[in-house]
Amino acid sequence: MKHFYLLLGIFFGVLLLSPTDSRAQWEPDVRLTNEPAGSYTSTTNAWCIASSGDALHVVWYDDRDLNWEIYYKRSTDGGSSWGPDTRLTNDLFASFYPSVAVSGSVVHVVWHDQRDNSGIDEIYYKRSTDGGSSWGADKQLTSESSFSFSPSVTAAGSIVHVVWQDYRDGNSEIYYKRDPTGNVTGIESIDSEIPKEFSLSQNYPNPFNPNTTIQFALPKSGFVSLKIYNLLGREVALLVNEEKTYGTYTVKWNASGMASGVYFYRMQVDSFIETRKLVFLR
Repeated sequence: MKHFYLLLGIFFGVLLLSPTDSRAQWEPDVRLTNEPAGSYTSTTNAWCIASSGDALHVVWYDDRDLNWEIYYKRSTDGGSSWGPDTRLTNDLFASFYPSVAVSGSVVHVVWHDQRDNSGIDEIYYKRSTDGGSSWGADKQLTSESSFSFSPSVTAAGSIVHVVWQDYRDGNSEIYYKRDPTGNVTGIESIDSEIPKEFSLSQNYPNPFNPNTTIQFALPKSGFVSLKIYNLLGREVALLVNEEKTYGTYTVKWNASGMASGVYFYRMQVDSFIETRKLVFLR
């Protein structure tokens, strides 16, 4: 059985359980929140979890600050330890039903609230491009005369996809929109000439803090997998996981949130496999 994670919502906290072996034996409960007001997770889509390698990202809403707000926390070691709670929203109206998606070091969060003073719920979005260390501004995705609520988000390639429910046509229906360039993959084509062979270059700079660039070359089109691993062999970041045409490319890795130390990056395209070492020094 593959390693997977289960998030359980209860009225007075959020618990994370993770299996320790193929017999699905579970480790002890870990309490992720500890607030007198409670972390409100008694309804569908009130909490959400996403993972990329060993990085786990959790969002939920609670009213510890006397208003319902969206909160976030992360683990960079597969759930063994957790960082502090981060408040993602700060407005006079309640924010509800967050959804989170992660692609490499880019984290996407959506939710709904009534901050535009119309009394109508609208869908909002924000993202982090450094694994949850810092966050961009809120963006309003809907502007309708009827309620828009319960959004869900995912990302693939360079595209961010969002779905939600609203009543704009006089009936509760599902709507969708996307941002074709919202998922910053960091992959850039630097030469369209056909290389003579597959290659994976040494990252630069190396050592680095916290950004580094990796270059690779493809003599033909193929499905490219480029992953970062820690010394224990655990995947901590997925940089490339898509079909690419021939050419030379660079991809950036932001290691914010990772521990200092030695990591390995491994590229596979068809039968070509190569691994190199990189060093992150804070």
